[in-house]
Amino acid sequence: MTEAKRQLFHEYYGSLFIAFVIAGISMIPFWFAFGPLNALMVAIFSALVFGNSFFVLGLVHSRIRMKRFAHNVLVQTGLTLLTLLICLTAVLWIAQALGHRLSPFHPQVLRDLTAVLKGPMITILAPAGFVGVMLINACFQVNRKLGPGVLWNWITGHYYSPREEERIFMFLDMKSSTTLAEQLGNLKFSALVRDFFRDLTFPLLETKGQVSTYVGDEAVISWKPEQGLKDSNCIQLFYKMRAAIETRAAHYEAEYGLLPEFKAGLHIGKVVATEVGEVKSEIVYHGDVLNTAARIQSICNAECCALLISSDLAHRLSLPNTLHMRSLGEHMLKGKEHAIEIFAVNEGPDQNVVWEFCAED
Repeated sequence: MTEAKRQLFHEYYGSLFIAFVIAGISMIPFWFAFGPLNALMVAIFSALVFGNSFFVLGLVHSRIRMKRFAHNVLVQTGLTLLTLLICLTAVLWIAQALGHRLSPFHPQVLRDLTAVLKGPMITILAPAGFVGVMLINACFQVNRKLGPGVLWNWITGHYYSPREEERIFMFLDMKSSTTLAEQLGNLKFSALVRDFFRDLTFPLLETKGQVSTYVGDEAVISWKPEQGLKDSNCIQLFYKMRAAIETRAAHYEAEYGLLPEFKAGLHIGKVVATEVGEVKSEIVYHGDVLNTAARIQSICNAECCALLISSDLAHRLSLPNTLHMRSLGEHMLKGKEHAIEIFAVNEGPDQNVVWEFCAED
């Protein structure tokens, strides 16, 4: 089973577990009204309906990419309310049938269900539910635009004062960007960069990475150590990104006549994080870790390797059997006083990622 499928199953079972817990608690008041067996059956049915429906809804939500923020919020709000209505109707239907001890298709059951759906509780809660769901979806959209956790950090003022913390940084850069810009022209190249980083979305979410900033065709991505080191997420992002690009190879070939390649450098260490700016506020990181990660990435071409990491990070990683790490020796990086050991990470035990023009910028 692939890592993506494994994660999908984890999300599915997590959704079901949460649904069962909520359904079990919500059925407690109806335990004596319905009877223990009926209440248990309603709880199981509710958990299966809500758990499966909202798992599918989450998959649909993650793939909605509309040009305008408002359109995204409205479409996702509509889908959420429709899912809630369908689930609620199904649960009330079965509850009515069990309560009357009649077939779900008995006229009395259908009349009572219609009466409940037209009742004051639903008509009063519907407008409030719409506003509430829309606000929640708006917050999710803002959080997605800013990056996971950034909105919450701003709300809580977590980085209002400078804080020192350990982080893993990756500098991810598109290969031969100068040549591509000349070949494609500014508008076409800009569209290529847009599509390239758009395809970074799901690999980022899967590996818990956070984009610190975009600079031209380069992205600076970071992880907290417990997230980046777990399952080698900081390394897996690179290969998940490559898989995402290869999946969309037909699109890139049709639109741009090429399949974009990229390189990355990673390092781990202490940085100072703080919120800066009043007109445009942003959480920024200061420290030598960023400079080192950028310098490591800058020697990818010379070493003919697409993924390089520092020894500090290499010694703390536990790579899967599909990846191999080898030392390239110590390098004196520009702006550094002391040489640091660099490691190349490749797929397979003896394969090197070699480009046709290694020295090309």
